[in-house]
Amino acid sequence: MKYAFTILLATTFAFFSSQTIAKSAIEQEYKSPGKPSAKVEMDYSVSKERVAVGETVDINITFKGETVPSQAKLKTSKQLVLHGNSQLSMQKASSGSSHRFSVTPMTEGIHLITVVAEDAQQSHKKPFAIRIIAGDKPVESYLKKNGTLTTDERGEKIISMPAEER
Repeated sequence: MKYAFTILLATTFAFFSSQTIAKSAIEQEYKSPGKPSAKVEMDYSVSKERVAVGETVDINITFKGETVPSQAKLKTSKQLVLHGNSQLSMQKASSGSSHRFSVTPMTEGIHLITVVAEDAQQSHKKPFAIRIIAGDKPVESYLKKNGTLTTDERGEKIISMPAEER
């Protein structure tokens, strides 16, 4: 009887151990591929990092990577004027060719240009951002402050943020 109990206990332990090992092996093997996106990279150069309000900035972009996008769309923040087309068409043979456009900031602050590269054959898109700073103040003064930083009685930092009504 004593041996039967020991064998039963050992078998039960071995069963649950193998289940745990099998379960952890399955969890470690699976990795989410994430969202599909175009396998493209973008390099860019800006004529000036900081500009005055109303000063035009020249931007040069080059796409590279496994695939070359068939087109790219340019979107700017509200107070940034784009000179030229908001859509760039690429030829498949022109891998690494440069595209040039200009923008002019109309107000002080941080302005963004979003470049969305599209691969029409696979219907994948990939966004990129280019930052333009207009004005001579430190960058921190242009950042929007979302809340108030406080410390609670345990010494933990808490950001108190206002509620948005919609």
